[in-house]
Amino acid sequence: MPANAEASSTLVFFVNGKKVEDPDVDPEVTLLTYLRNKLRLCGTKLGCGEGGCGACTVMLSRYDRRRERVVHYSVNACLAPVAAVHGMAVTTVEGIGSTQTRLHAVQERIARAHGSQCGFCTPGIVMSMYTLLRNHPKPSMEQLDEYFTGNLCRCTGYRPIMEGFRGLTTDAPAGGGCGRKDCCKLKAKDASETNGHLVETDPKMQNGETEGQIGEVSDVTHVLYDAEDFQPYDPTQELIFPPELKVQTEWETQYVEFRGPRVTFHRPNTLSQLLKLKTEHPQARIIVGNTEVGVEVKFKNQTYPVLINPTNIPELTAVTVTETGVTFGSSVTLTTIEDTLRHQVNTLPEYRTRVFAAILEMLRWFAGKQIRNAAAIGGNIMTSSPISDLNPLLMAAGAVLTVRSAKGGMREIVMDEHFFTGYRRNVVRPEEILEAVHIPYTRENEYFLGYKQARRRDDDIAIVNAGMRVAFRPDSIAVEQLRLAFGGMAPTTVMAPATMENLQGRDWDSSLLEAATTHLLKDLPLAPSAPGGMVEYRRALTISFFFKFYLSVRGRLSEKLPSLVEPLTEDERRVTLVHQHTTPKSTQLFQTVSPGQDRFDPIGRPMTHAAAFKQAAGEAVYVDDMPHFQNELYAAVVLSTKAHARILSIDESEALKVEGVVRFFCARDIPDERNKTGCILPDEEIFASEKVTCVGQVIGLVVGKDQATAQRAAKLVKVQYQELSPKIITIQDAIREKSWWGPWNIKKGDVEAALASSSNVLEGELHMGGQEHFYLETNAHLAVPKLEDGEMELFTSSQNPTRTQEQVAAALGVPFNRVVCRVKRMGGGFGGKESRTTVASLPVCVAAAALQRPVRMMLDRDEDMLMTGNRHPFLGRWKVGFTNEGVFTAMEMDLYANGGNSYDLSGSVVHRAMFSMDNAYKCENRRVTGYACKTNLSSNTAFRGFGGPQGMLFAEDIVSRVAHYLRMDPYEVRAKNLYTTGDSTHFDQLLEKCNVRRCWEEVTHQADYHKRKEAVDLFNANNKYRKRGIAVLPTKFGIAYTAVFLNQAGALVLVYTDGSVLLSHGGTEMGQGLHTKMIQIPASRIFIAETSTDKVPNTSPTAASASSDLNGMAVLNACNTIMQRLEPYMASNPKGSWDDWVKAAYFDRVSLSATGFYKTPDISGYDFEKGEGRPFNYFSYGASVSEVEIDCLTGDHSVLRTDIVMDVGDSLNPAIDIGQVEGAFAQGLGLFTLEELRFSPEGVLLTRGPGAYKIPGFQDIPREFNVSLLRGAPNPRAVFSSKAVGEPPLFLAASVLFALKEAVAAARADQGLDPVFRFDSPATAEKIRMACQDFLTQKIESAAPGTFKPWSSPHPQFRRFLLFAVSLSLIPSLLVARPLSYSSPLPPSRILFLYLFTLTPLPPPVTIL
Repeated sequence: MPANAEASSTLVFFVNGKKVEDPDVDPEVTLLTYLRNKLRLCGTKLGCGEGGCGACTVMLSRYDRRRERVVHYSVNACLAPVAAVHGMAVTTVEGIGSTQTRLHAVQERIARAHGSQCGFCTPGIVMSMYTLLRNHPKPSMEQLDEYFTGNLCRCTGYRPIMEGFRGLTTDAPAGGGCGRKDCCKLKAKDASETNGHLVETDPKMQNGETEGQIGEVSDVTHVLYDAEDFQPYDPTQELIFPPELKVQTEWETQYVEFRGPRVTFHRPNTLSQLLKLKTEHPQARIIVGNTEVGVEVKFKNQTYPVLINPTNIPELTAVTVTETGVTFGSSVTLTTIEDTLRHQVNTLPEYRTRVFAAILEMLRWFAGKQIRNAAAIGGNIMTSSPISDLNPLLMAAGAVLTVRSAKGGMREIVMDEHFFTGYRRNVVRPEEILEAVHIPYTRENEYFLGYKQARRRDDDIAIVNAGMRVAFRPDSIAVEQLRLAFGGMAPTTVMAPATMENLQGRDWDSSLLEAATTHLLKDLPLAPSAPGGMVEYRRALTISFFFKFYLSVRGRLSEKLPSLVEPLTEDERRVTLVHQHTTPKSTQLFQTVSPGQDRFDPIGRPMTHAAAFKQAAGEAVYVDDMPHFQNELYAAVVLSTKAHARILSIDESEALKVEGVVRFFCARDIPDERNKTGCILPDEEIFASEKVTCVGQVIGLVVGKDQATAQRAAKLVKVQYQELSPKIITIQDAIREKSWWGPWNIKKGDVEAALASSSNVLEGELHMGGQEHFYLETNAHLAVPKLEDGEMELFTSSQNPTRTQEQVAAALGVPFNRVVCRVKRMGGGFGGKESRTTVASLPVCVAAAALQRPVRMMLDRDEDMLMTGNRHPFLGRWKVGFTNEGVFTAMEMDLYANGGNSYDLSGSVVHRAMFSMDNAYKCENRRVTGYACKTNLSSNTAFRGFGGPQGMLFAEDIVSRVAHYLRMDPYEVRAKNLYTTGDSTHFDQLLEKCNVRRCWEEVTHQADYHKRKEAVDLFNANNKYRKRGIAVLPTKFGIAYTAVFLNQAGALVLVYTDGSVLLSHGGTEMGQGLHTKMIQIPASRIFIAETSTDKVPNTSPTAASASSDLNGMAVLNACNTIMQRLEPYMASNPKGSWDDWVKAAYFDRVSLSATGFYKTPDISGYDFEKGEGRPFNYFSYGASVSEVEIDCLTGDHSVLRTDIVMDVGDSLNPAIDIGQVEGAFAQGLGLFTLEELRFSPEGVLLTRGPGAYKIPGFQDIPREFNVSLLRGAPNPRAVFSSKAVGEPPLFLAASVLFALKEAVAAARADQGLDPVFRFDSPATAEKIRMACQDFLTQKIESAAPGTFKPWSSPHPQFRRFLLFAVSLSLIPSLLVARPLSYSSPLPPSRILFLYLFTLTPLPPPVTIL
């Protein structure tokens, strides 16, 4: 019963039009949990739990009585308390359409346009688009972009999603089409003429056939789908808003109080009620969107017994326009503020709304749309975050806050340098509430701007942000008042008092700029060990922001007072421009099927992903979507908090006291021999027994009645440690301690002699950071004991069901045949679910077997990232000999990979890197040595590319430095060294049908590289603060498992008497379209239920890009067997149907089931001892051209255009293959430019979850993205002449990295610095800015190494010292470099100076080595 007698304690809301009434709701439960667990609406997914991925997006609707209309907005269900939706309508993906009835236009388009791969993110994206259409039935592409800022996809590369929805926007081309202005559909003479001469009604259109020409090529098409087949969107047919919510007002006006076991939720409806509550509960948290408190409760273990929701209080939701500005109630959402301020900007004189315009610009990049829809301005202020995007603007504007308490009444507070009193603290008293915020207008002589730099442009927290306001004396350029506020530079948002005081009264000229930058650095000191790291970069941003502000204001002054101020140059004007939305454009070209191919034969046609429609409707079932068993339990892990320590004690007593906890498991509960596990070597434990060797290692497992209970109890388990030495975190630590597996060597030719006789010799070093897999579905497992004979059934999100089966059997002490592993589908894998899923699934199975009850566990995002490892970071040290023309003569390389605390697959990853160190370049003399370093981090593991991208990157680094040394275009060096058919690799494998030069030449031509290179050079000559770069890159990727025994596959085909076919094979579906391709091969009524170890035994993991090759051939083998058995019945009844032949065979007692098997022929692996073997079946090739533009003052960049030509043989399914190319490229884009893993010196992963770790978003893909599949390149060594496509395209994203390097080189050249420099991966904004050294960065002093404890490891100063040491080691080879055909580019003395000067000051990555 509620304490307030007038309060209602029954939750009432509507879901998909149905009324829900719950008199016993727990206010701690989120809307997502309620939907999934209580209402069993599992289409809404849990991806992160912090509102950062959008997988949980739903639409909330309410009736706005003031405006007399229904308001729709998308929200993150993972953060919204279910208690907060009282009196509202909720729409989920299940409510808008179904495969059983009719799909909504949004669902159909994302599916048919191939915008759904793994499908886990699809429902959230569907609901964002659906909400957009409910608010704007014909939106613009810019609005579409805005609504997607809170959604992430790890599979598709985003392009097909946007293209699929383009037809619903105002940017839709008339009559459909691909979106290009020259689309052949738009050139058609009438509605029936499309794609050259293709008739729209012809069924061949969707099958990739054409009878006309595109340009000069007759066998190429770009029609992946026909937009004309989409059902039109009819807004009148939408789900109606519940009339009951319009008619009745009681749910809006009643006081609501929900009491749970630990938390009470209040929703008062008057200000006096709110003030009374705050007096009674001064520590109560006031929540509107719960976007901050929800994260604190979930991830920071906070508990708030009293929550108050003020969204129904008129004073706190009012918007009032006054003579001096606009006053917003503290509960007004950011979206409402955005709408209000935009109206003000559009209707008032420009000079009055300069603060509003700056806030609007900042809100473009403030979180995602879902967060802005829910979060309120009051919460942004009161949480007092030091990196709040709005607080610097409000402080610079002098916003006035109205606070109120029951006893103290009302008072006003100006947001100034005194408002924030410490980290997350301010001057508002505990008993006070923030009532309103007044944002003032500006005067005609005032200028106001805001700035923000983040790792990712949209939906990211700031590294540094700022608000800047200046007022001038009338008709003067003398400063009357200056207000500068900064976030990210202290524990609070701060102002720059000395700078503001010193500049007052001074003229706005170059001397003011000089003084301002000097004083700002004094006003904003930052300790070298400051949380967040990037100290020098952050300091550089503060003065870079002011420089931008200075130019912007000077430009405005020059317009107003031209006699006093010179106008900006075009170069300076560019500095002042803000990022503008650009509607992306693209083409996808592929080879058509042959004219004689049967129209019902699906091979080579762009078929839709088999599960796309189910995924778009929220009907696709993932592990955690499975219905709960009646006696099911939930598990939560207890993880190590130390990197290297002895376990002294484990105390679970407090955890066992929690109501609903059933049992705690640890190493005490399993025999030692069964506690050992490991992928290749048995060097891991299911539960750490005596010591831990990384943070995130499993120590125990708490099993309880539900997820909340188990997780709450797990946090109560106390573990005492004794720390051990050494603590090995970085590769340098491992090298110092000689902690590694290996080394392994490959050698070809006489490297030493070739180096000695080379005209030029260079040495270098490069670091490549790791990468989090960030599959949208975290590890999920459900273990079901079968209650006899030790049987166990495991539903698992694993790429490797057989190895999981084996390890579960070993842990339970039973034969393999007692364990069945089932994989329906995964929400992404990318290698991360190949070997590391067992760190979660084995403890679950141990618990289920012991309790004889089903046990479920789905890891939270932060747990998954902490436990399961990443892509291996690499350090490469190389030496190269080359001619004066840029031809390689000798190359040697040492590769070091950070393997983590167990062997896992690290040896194989290093081997692949060694095989890939040539990328696509020939050199007759090569040596490569590989080391897998053993460190105290979670074991790193397989990731798309599996070491290949790392090895290739070092080859491209060599190309880049050689080219710059010789003053050549890197294009020329690459072209001169490309492999051709008949060449042999450094491991002596002959290259047959080597298509890399074809890909290279086609992409160069299609991208118009040479002309654009001239345009880039011209742009750079005319721009100082913005630079462009363009780069062409090839790739060669070997296809096969390097472990020979894995190159096999099995299949089972079952034909039923109704003619339907059930197909099972050894591969798993994780979004890559494997099942879709498999059902294309037999081309009949095929269904694949799942991948299961009791159907096809001894399967290889779905990895190495070989799954279609292996499983496809096994399926083909099984189908051929069936067809051979049916041949007599087909011959005797040639006019019969498939069903007739099947029934005839059945009645004749012929087996209608068959197994298929395939093993890759002619491969032998590689013997490192003997230096011989054939490790690969064949090679895939590709090439890409990317052009970028950088902001030299902030390090921000945009990818202007990317062109790719990829060799996939004869594509089995062009839609899936192009999707894989685009998705791999986007993932590679993150790897090389954005995604950065940061660890503390103690080995703690600091970048956990989407708030701290950024993968590419919708706005990060190239503005123009063109993909072409190489035509006329059949591959005789794979099924239907196809080629693997999953991994090979990823490295092509390195073209962006090297284009960025070219742009940085141009900036450095302007400063007189030589363009030969080290540029580690990823090329983050920090690295770009600090490599573009200028008059601003020269003002920043660095702390001496060893004088402080760094925030993350390794610290920049350590890397700087390392670079200095490396530069010294380079001197001898540099001094003997001797070009013979022309004068040396630089004298030896200049080379020495160059390396000491340009290498040493470069900002090292703060990523883990």
